[in-house]
Amino acid sequence: MPQLRVKNGPAQGKLYPLTSEVAFLGREGEVPVLDTAASRQHAEVFAVGDMFFIRDLGSRNGTYLNDERLKEKEEALLRVGDQVRIGSTLIVFEEPGPKRPEEPEFTSGEEDIGATVELALDAQTQLSEGAGPGDASVHYSVLYDVAKAVSSAFDVKSMMQKVCDISLAAAGADAAFVFVRGEGKLVPVAHARRVERSEPTISSTIIRRSLQHSRALLVSDALSDTRFSAASSVVARGIRSVICAPLLAHKHLEGVLYLHSGSVDRLFTDEHLRLATAIALQAAVASSAIRAQEEGRHRLLAVFRTLISAHEQASPAAVEGHSERVHACAAAICQQMAVPPAEAHDIELAALLHEIGCFGVPEGAFQRAESRHGYATLGANMLRKIDGMEDVVAAVEAHLERLDGSGGPRHLIGHQIPRSALIVAVADEFDGRLGALGKAPHSSDAIKQVLMGLNQEVGAKVDGDAFNALVIALRTGKLTQV
Repeated sequence: MPQLRVKNGPAQGKLYPLTSEVAFLGREGEVPVLDTAASRQHAEVFAVGDMFFIRDLGSRNGTYLNDERLKEKEEALLRVGDQVRIGSTLIVFEEPGPKRPEEPEFTSGEEDIGATVELALDAQTQLSEGAGPGDASVHYSVLYDVAKAVSSAFDVKSMMQKVCDISLAAAGADAAFVFVRGEGKLVPVAHARRVERSEPTISSTIIRRSLQHSRALLVSDALSDTRFSAASSVVARGIRSVICAPLLAHKHLEGVLYLHSGSVDRLFTDEHLRLATAIALQAAVASSAIRAQEEGRHRLLAVFRTLISAHEQASPAAVEGHSERVHACAAAICQQMAVPPAEAHDIELAALLHEIGCFGVPEGAFQRAESRHGYATLGANMLRKIDGMEDVVAAVEAHLERLDGSGGPRHLIGHQIPRSALIVAVADEFDGRLGALGKAPHSSDAIKQVLMGLNQEVGAKVDGDAFNALVIALRTGKLTQV
């Protein structure tokens, strides 16, 4: 839940969670304002669903929101980062978030690690002679898990997180990291740790050696190996065993998989090196394929954006920028609802294309509800001709349906309407109603008016989950194009 934080004055740093429907600000309020300019009950913050508003209660010295004085009894929508000023006291509206995991750091030494156990990525390898059938079955099981993880992945980051989790367990490591190339440097995209450490540190020397020679490296019992005595990161962090395997796909280095263990009881072996290398190669091929798909999606979006922009500029009846704003709004809703990436992509594409049926429709035809339903059907029929757009088609065709059956074109009700269509519907209605009140940027009062109107339709026409996600996206700054 959101909270108010006093930014200065005697109560500086105090936090007041907004758990009740109404919280009074003032000398005698639930949020005490210890300021001579404050009234006993100076202002109030109240909730309507997931929306929070502030209202001045007729105070003599006024309530200021982001340096603008509120009119008496005026209600203003609060967004994360908004500052309320009463006298000289500043109060910030915040949304507490989960603590972000600390990112691993590179050491900066130029230490020479010398020779160690290496595995060329093009070498023909097999399990060592001492490995029995049980060892092989474990390897096959791990690689099967990796194959399942990468085959179902839609984005690199989530896929690499699964790779880290599997690698950590398979190697008995204390920590696993994946770094990928980005803008001329290695960027950490995923990590997993058996025991949380405040400052996980990675040896840049080991990674550099692995990348330069395109070889997987195993450093076992590093503390007792004189070749690593000068490696400050190894000594400082007590790393006894390290594996660094390049992510190599089609002769292109994507990054590295880095494992380390600080326990003498869990030193890595040659078998761990082979297994980690196999995992890294699988992950690299999958990463390359995902990036190729992303590039294809970006090109497709660019084509659609160009066509839609041309239509909106050429048609007097079209609202310029509407499709882009609905796309941004749907994306923010999906992010807030934690919609899986593949589904979110289809929803965002449907939001961008929800009015594609208007192309070629006579001017003024979509002023009537029946015509609007007609262009939804027309747009869906156009998109059916493109392979792989089935879920996008369903959302475009049903985005004018309403929960109570009053929409169209098929008058679906409740569960009959796809979630994708419900999200696009909320995004479309929000931008459409906001646009009717004037051009962006819109005032807090205009946004409040539209949200209050939509809130009255929740459950009857508008999906509650999608609406609440919209409100929180606005409140937390995930959606700013309004």
